[in-house]
Amino acid sequence: MITERQASILGMVVDEYVVTAEPVSSRALVGQRRLDVSSATIRNELARLEAVGYVTHPYTSAGRVPSDQGYRFYVEALMSEDPVGLDERRTVEHQLHQVSGGLDEWLSLTAMILSSLVGNVAVVTRPRTRSARLRNAQLVELSRDTSLLVAVMDDGRVRQRILPATAPTTQETLNERAHRINRLLDGKDAAEIRAAATDNLDADERDLAGVLAEIVEEQRIAEETFVEGVNIALRQPEFADVDRMLEAVGQLQAYRLRSFLEPAVDGSLGSTRVIIGSENADTGMQDWSMVVSRYGGEDAVGAVAVVGPTRMAYQRTIPRVRYVAALMGQLLQEVGR
Repeated sequence: MITERQASILGMVVDEYVVTAEPVSSRALVGQRRLDVSSATIRNELARLEAVGYVTHPYTSAGRVPSDQGYRFYVEALMSEDPVGLDERRTVEHQLHQVSGGLDEWLSLTAMILSSLVGNVAVVTRPRTRSARLRNAQLVELSRDTSLLVAVMDDGRVRQRILPATAPTTQETLNERAHRINRLLDGKDAAEIRAAATDNLDADERDLAGVLAEIVEEQRIAEETFVEGVNIALRQPEFADVDRMLEAVGQLQAYRLRSFLEPAVDGSLGSTRVIIGSENADTGMQDWSMVVSRYGGEDAVGAVAVVGPTRMAYQRTIPRVRYVAALMGQLLQEVGR
């Protein structure tokens, strides 16, 4: 355990280092924080904090920087969250409710908004559905020999497929076919579509149902990750070195972040998890921290996350990730209605 004064000093070190990205010296703390103790006293306390692993002493610098263990103690015991203000909420919700497209547009915009709020990389994953279901299907005549199938999933995703016609048809016929299909198949998953189509539809409609079952099954396993703010993260002092910047670019590729997020989204909806530096199982990501929260419902779960250097403004990032995840959960419910 550390003393109350040592904890207070650790909090100051974290706060200063997050802002300056420079090792924090005892003299700087006394001067900037106007402490009524001597630099020698602070220096001794910093030495004790270093002895228990909460700060480190880089190179020959007179200052200290927080360790991963120090950041963890800060997040769990010292930090006061910077709440999401009313004006901030109104701005975000207004932006998201202006989206006229489907789920993918929401997810992309959410990543962009979150990145701008926290000044780091924002990641939003498409909800992974346990059992995708068909909400609606429409057929549009393209020519006498082809039609366009438009399938809307229960999570708002839209998929299209061009179908050849076995015989010339009209839009009226296509509308009637779509009506029968929707009446029978609305709300069903791929297996249920195949079962329902066996005896209740004619040959052309059974073929159409087979295509719809394929589309629905594809959506169940579809994955996509929306990443914004890589350019913002790379402007931070940690990446002034070109080699480090290039390494960071590779680590922040969407496919890598998706696999990085998968083990982190366990837990209850609404819970927010903070993974700091060496706590990451992926050794290539141990210079990074992540704040991640799950969103969705029983049938579809995605993740909202911020990824940045361990020198992250946790007090600002955590409540904004939590807020955006809750908002995305509400939007996902609206899309599913």
